[in-house]
Amino acid sequence: MSYACLGDFLEELGRRGELVRVATAVEAVLEAAEVSRQAARRTGNAFLFISTRGYSIPCATEILATERRICLALGVATLDETAAKIEALLDPGEPEGWFERLKTVPTRNLLGRLPPRLVKTGRCQQIALLGGDVDLARLPVLQSWPEESGRTITAGQCFMADARSGRRFVGRYDLTVLDANRLAAHWAAHEPPARLLEEYARRREPMPVAIVLGGDPAGLLAAMAPLPASVDACAVAGLLRDRPVELVACRSVALHVPAEAEIVIEGTIEPGEPPATSGLLSTPLGHYAAAGPAPVIHVTALTHRPNPVFPAMVHGPPPNEFTAISRAMQRVFLPMTRLGIPELVDCNLPDHGGARQIAFASIRKTHAGQAHRVAQALWGLPWITFAKLLVIVDEDVDVHDAARVWAAVASNMDPGRDVLVEQGPPDPWDPATPPGALGRRLGIDATTKLPGESSTRSRPVVMSDEIHQLVRGRWAQYVGENDQ
Repeated sequence: MSYACLGDFLEELGRRGELVRVATAVEAVLEAAEVSRQAARRTGNAFLFISTRGYSIPCATEILATERRICLALGVATLDETAAKIEALLDPGEPEGWFERLKTVPTRNLLGRLPPRLVKTGRCQQIALLGGDVDLARLPVLQSWPEESGRTITAGQCFMADARSGRRFVGRYDLTVLDANRLAAHWAAHEPPARLLEEYARRREPMPVAIVLGGDPAGLLAAMAPLPASVDACAVAGLLRDRPVELVACRSVALHVPAEAEIVIEGTIEPGEPPATSGLLSTPLGHYAAAGPAPVIHVTALTHRPNPVFPAMVHGPPPNEFTAISRAMQRVFLPMTRLGIPELVDCNLPDHGGARQIAFASIRKTHAGQAHRVAQALWGLPWITFAKLLVIVDEDVDVHDAARVWAAVASNMDPGRDVLVEQGPPDPWDPATPPGALGRRLGIDATTKLPGESSTRSRPVVMSDEIHQLVRGRWAQYVGENDQ
């Protein structure tokens, strides 16, 4: 299932009782965000603020903040359905990898329609403001917390391209409004946009950037999916939505963006320009983070539909929309992760870790030392790099049941043998990491130990199947009428 635009998805949410339309005027600074947070705790609904003071464009929040609404966006009853579709398209035996497999196997019913399709015009450009007419103050960008340095775009899909190959890259990053035509882009030094910008700087060329707001919600899901930087998120969005994404050329930069987006902000980052230094930025972990130096995007065009809706993700303590999407996409693309780590059975990024800083993984263990090797491999994945606590358990432990995970730690972990401490890229959102210091990561091997890993002979108690079935079959005889 796919939605032509964000408005279509909001209409569907309304029909299902998942959307609250707020006619009362609210402030874009703090009030709208607080209404969204309190509503998320009380009702779990999405919100459409029809009137934001000073703006003619409505603002929608909490759109994909629940698994139920994410499934609705994907047109499935459960996330496992989409994961199964991904798994069916994967073939680890093919040397070219899963994405090439997607493009080349003609028998798959979706594959001929997956690649994005270029079109000449798009509704996202029916109203276009160029050059000096650009004014970001037209947009109801929210400020979520009192000490933030300003209003921040939080649900934008940032479109960029490799300077050498032209390969498209799409990701979600926070963007602080500096003034009428400038944005500060917040991404870490090790993330793909920083590497792309380095290449443009070497060439002394401005780097084009387009921020896409709205459209089919599958676009934002793909932008936040745990994908390799080389994989086109637009093609993945086509897979998720069962229909190719139509792209239109930008008006002022050499990029293509979804034709049915609500709003598109186009601009460039100039080579050699000093970065902006903004103040505090709220994060989906529920803390302020020092934003630090941020590249400046000079906005060259602002285009939108005739009656656009501005989407916003409200940051704050988890669970929130960011953690809901992150956890869902990790589950959907778990089959892809297993291509590089075949012994991986399941993985969970719990809400209490912000779907970022804590990870539980179960493995099919066959040899000594395997858990440590898997931990290293998982930390090498972009979406789990910042997990400062990683627990590896056996395949029979449900990683979605925290009590069982910690019971496995209590039973199988020896602090002198089963703890792995690593250094890695600093998490800019981690309030516990000192500024400028490398991040530290702790891995725990909570798997049952094999010969060569332990000299103990302890084994978990397990009843024989014969006695287990005997008791089940005679249960009524044991308890009679007292059986509840």
